[in-house]
Amino acid sequence: MKRTLTVRNIVALSLLASTGLVTAAENAPDNQPASGKHAPYKRFDPVQHTQHRLDKLEAELNLKDNQKSAWKVYADAALARARERTGKMQELHSRRGEPPKELDTAAKLDKAAEFMRSRADQLQKVAQDTRSFQQVLTPEQQTIFDRYWNSQQRRGKMGGHRPA
Repeated sequence: MKRTLTVRNIVALSLLASTGLVTAAENAPDNQPASGKHAPYKRFDPVQHTQHRLDKLEAELNLKDNQKSAWKVYADAALARARERTGKMQELHSRRGEPPKELDTAAKLDKAAEFMRSRADQLQKVAQDTRSFQQVLTPEQQTIFDRYWNSQQRRGKMGGHRPA
């Protein structure tokens, strides 16, 4: 008898609790922003990220009028690289779900070597663009630029993002 009463109590409490949850869900406002781990995923935008960093750096450098043309060349090159990265990311996202190509070990190594050559060429171009821009900076501005670049490099190693 006690056992039957206990099962009835459990069923009744379960029904009562589920009714309360349904009522709470119906009365919850629909316009609450999602937060925490249930927030909608915002995809990383290299162009927006690079533009934000360039704006911040430009403000810190306090460029003079005769330096602005060199800055524009430097910033345009950085944004072009970011647009290229966006295109590559979109290509990768469009291939999501496709089975990966089966490559033998030698082909994988060739692909890795090609990627490294491409990345080395990109870094060489960044170095050239940076060298050209730094020639128009004052020693104080070069210090600011170097400090800013180093902070981005450190963040990239820890956070997984590459410099522009």
